[in-house]
Amino acid sequence: MKPLSLCIALCLLLTACAHDRPPTGGPRDNEPLEILSVNPPSSSVNIFPERIHFSFNRHVTASSLRNALVFSPAITDYTLNGNGTEAEIVFRKPLETNKTYTITLNTSLRSSRGNVLLQSYTYAFSTGPEINRGIIAGQVFSNDTRPLPRALVLAYAVPKDDSLSFNPFERKPDYSVQTGYDGRFTLDYLAEGNYRLIALQDSNGDKKLNPGSEFSGTGYRELVGTGTSDNLFRLAEPAGHPKLIYCTSPAGNVLEISFDRPFPVENFKASSVAVLDTVRNTVLPVKGFYSVKATSSARTFRIVTGSLEKKSGYRITYSPGDGGQTSSTACRGNDKQEKETIAITQLLPKNGTAKAFLVPTHPERGRTVDVSFNIPVEQESLERAILLYSLNGEDPTPLAFTVQPIDDRRYTLQANPAFRNGNTYRLDIQLENLIGLNGERAPDSLVTSAFTVADSEDFGTITGTVSGGTGTVIVEVLDSMNRLPRRTVVQRSNDSPAGFSIDELAPGKYTLRAFIPRSEMQPGTKPSWNAGNIYPFEPADLFTVNNDTVTVRKGWETENINLVFPAMAP
Repeated sequence: MKPLSLCIALCLLLTACAHDRPPTGGPRDNEPLEILSVNPPSSSVNIFPERIHFSFNRHVTASSLRNALVFSPAITDYTLNGNGTEAEIVFRKPLETNKTYTITLNTSLRSSRGNVLLQSYTYAFSTGPEINRGIIAGQVFSNDTRPLPRALVLAYAVPKDDSLSFNPFERKPDYSVQTGYDGRFTLDYLAEGNYRLIALQDSNGDKKLNPGSEFSGTGYRELVGTGTSDNLFRLAEPAGHPKLIYCTSPAGNVLEISFDRPFPVENFKASSVAVLDTVRNTVLPVKGFYSVKATSSARTFRIVTGSLEKKSGYRITYSPGDGGQTSSTACRGNDKQEKETIAITQLLPKNGTAKAFLVPTHPERGRTVDVSFNIPVEQESLERAILLYSLNGEDPTPLAFTVQPIDDRRYTLQANPAFRNGNTYRLDIQLENLIGLNGERAPDSLVTSAFTVADSEDFGTITGTVSGGTGTVIVEVLDSMNRLPRRTVVQRSNDSPAGFSIDELAPGKYTLRAFIPRSEMQPGTKPSWNAGNIYPFEPADLFTVNNDTVTVRKGWETENINLVFPAMAP
């Protein structure tokens, strides 16, 4: 090799070695990300460090580390060095004297290969002889009471005289931390005293409150004192209406629209959508809708409308009503015309089911038969196509029924009188009577489902007690699909546990939760959990969750389920 070529090769080799890149190839690495050491050591006192050195067990990029860092009190004038297993924070200004500083690495931190930090890590030191030792711990749940990982918990210090204005939209939190994979959190190294806490699902990662578009919650304590570890948060639905953000046209009479967040399908109304052909300046009819994924909540819907043109543009406007802000988006048309044949994609219970539990997809509708189609159909045509019979006498007896839509592809059917335990029924659907929203038809055939409703001995029961809290307690049971089949009311007036029993539960796994409404129950009404308010601050209704799922078996009574409310004293 010539001297010049050798020199170039050596330069290229040295340059490659100088770049700190993550290793490539090999099997998938599923080990969690860990902080191996920090220098100076955590909890050090009487120090004024110019830099803090972190060592990790995996390669971490500076950008990921920067996004996961939270300083308390806030520090903005610093430099972050490192793209590997070592990183340094260099302070560019002197630190204040006699003050505890914390640096939190939140669970948003990832290695370059995606290794996850399972729990937030808080490092602390003091520039004085003492370091703060206050701790507040708890757990954050989603609105449907599932433990919520990576939720953000914000803590705002409250002076003894409560003179400091609490407006979280104008004031930065004194401390913050993210929940771990099980929804639990610990705020470490706090100044002793009282705090107001807010939890939120930081969907956009900006570490700010956005109650109009993100789930958030206040907890059930007005003030949270250091030393408490039973702080539970259940996040409330965003206060604002969903915002329309995107649309496309998959077919010549269908527009697919997406919102900035999911929301219950039952809250979406086709009448809230307007479609304007911006080329011809004409309004197209909105004939119906359906959710793309056929779930109870959805972000994306398909709108069935009039014929679209490929060369036209369309502006879709969503007006939620109730004073909600309208939103709109635009997309090109599609002239691809598709006429499908109507077909049933799901009919529950299935034909021949001997023990149909008829767990309601919508609890307020009671026991129902559920039917789904491949394309939207007219409700009136479905009602004409259905015949329902009771098969409990010598001859089939026709029964009245009610058909209700979930969307225009999914419907529920209630019997009148209601489906009874141990009784046998037959549902006939004459497909030739069905009409799609764009005139589609089905072949001349009959679909039948004959089934027997499960008898009393096929169900199970959950019994237990409620401890802590006083007043009216609402105990709720959710099945594995997070539907709410049952609830019961318990009165607590003293320190003795109050018993509850919920029967006629289909075999399976359940989650139990309970809450105590602050407002007085009105006769004939079903109380709902009050999520409180962020500003002006209002605590949520006291609630509790049984963290373990409860298994229900046929003919069995699952006993000794104890729901415990936290003490209300801060």
